Amino acid sequence: MWRGYPSPMPPPHEPLSGGSLSWLVRFRWITAVMQAATILGAVWVLEDELPLGPLFALVAIGALSNLFLARRLRGGGPATASLPGLMLGLDIFLLTGLLYFSGGPSNPFTAIYLVHVTLAAVVMRGAWAWALGLLSTLGFGLLFFWHVPVESLSHMAHRGGGFSLHLLGMWLAFAVTATLIAAFVGRVTDALRQREAELTALRDLAARQTRLAALTTLAAGVAHELGTPLGTIAVAAKELQRTAERLGADGFAVGQDAALIRQEADRCRRILDQMAGPAGSPPGEQPEPLAWEELASALRAALGPAEQARLDLRLPPGASGPVPREGLLRTLRALLGNAFEATSAQGRVSLSAEGTDGGWRIRIQDQGVGMSPEVLARAGEPFFTTKPPGGGMGLGLFLARTFAEELGGTLTLDSAQGRGTTVDLAWPEAPHG
Repeated sequence: MWRGYPSPMPPPHEPLSGGSLSWLVRFRWITAVMQAATILGAVWVLEDELPLGPLFALVAIGALSNLFLARRLRGGGPATASLPGLMLGLDIFLLTGLLYFSGGPSNPFTAIYLVHVTLAAVVMRGAWAWALGLLSTLGFGLLFFWHVPVESLSHMAHRGGGFSLHLLGMWLAFAVTATLIAAFVGRVTDALRQREAELTALRDLAARQTRLAALTTLAAGVAHELGTPLGTIAVAAKELQRTAERLGADGFAVGQDAALIRQEADRCRRILDQMAGPAGSPPGEQPEPLAWEELASALRAALGPAEQARLDLRLPPGASGPVPREGLLRTLRALLGNAFEATSAQGRVSLSAEGTDGGWRIRIQDQGVGMSPEVLARAGEPFFTTKPPGGGMGLGLFLARTFAEELGGTLTLDSAQGRGTTVDLAWPEAPHG
């Protein structure tokens, strides 16, 4: 006779597909029990006016379909995005059949159609929500022409037969209500989904900013604690090397050891510079237009002769939109360093820039071996690196992405094994920084 609705409903940002099908299974089990209980209660009130066989058969069809859905869910079978819509559509057909055998439009439980319209608007999107709303409206309209009358449920104005103005008004009111529910609830649900996605993105950004602050603090602390000892080691090694040189052949081995100590001390200093150097924009740096020629000159000055010969710069004339200059230069130096390390000595690296719809984009492409899907999925995580020990800290991409997000932009990677890697740094015309 009717399909009730349990509580609670799934969150509006979680559409009924895949893992959420378990909620739909519980919903349909509860409504099947409530259907059977309502039919038994109506038998006691209406005595012999209801055809119990067809009514219970329709309830059984719903229960069997739900048993199939539950077994498919437990078995881990594929769950397509259309499966929830198909099940809700079947429920609308079954509800129409129950109402057909129990008085049609005069049955007070016709309002349960609106439960399905609301549920479809909340958990389904686009054409599915409107299709299920239209199906409910058509099912309710057909009941005015075809149904099994129940004398105790009929309206006085309907006993003369025909399609009265009251029935027409009922159908129009239902159609308008269903349309408003589908439109309004659907828009509200989409807004909540969008808001949830934005909140998730903000939480991720805040977490990355927290990690960046921790890394900056760590770099400052490490530089402070190790700067003086490294300087002392370097001075002592230099003096030891001079003493070994005065000893001539007897001090040759000692001189080599002293040179090695100085090299390792210098490497430690470079690692500290890597930790603190490319960490986004310097504090307080304001965005300002940057001439592309000035950017090209700064990048060439930061590269060695061999790297300059392998770099293809394709920059437009004029200037970019407002951007923190030093932060952009640090970010590009880190990205170019990764590109040159990934490319063979004979390969080339290209850097191009262009204006986009409402912003700017810089693209860096290398001719390296590319990344596997597993490495690409983790690229950008702090301290994740595929370089050998001492080759890097695994912070370059993480800090570059953080810099892009500070501007309200994005850093995206496209790579596959055998075809190199493409990095796109994009930011809007009016950056946040």
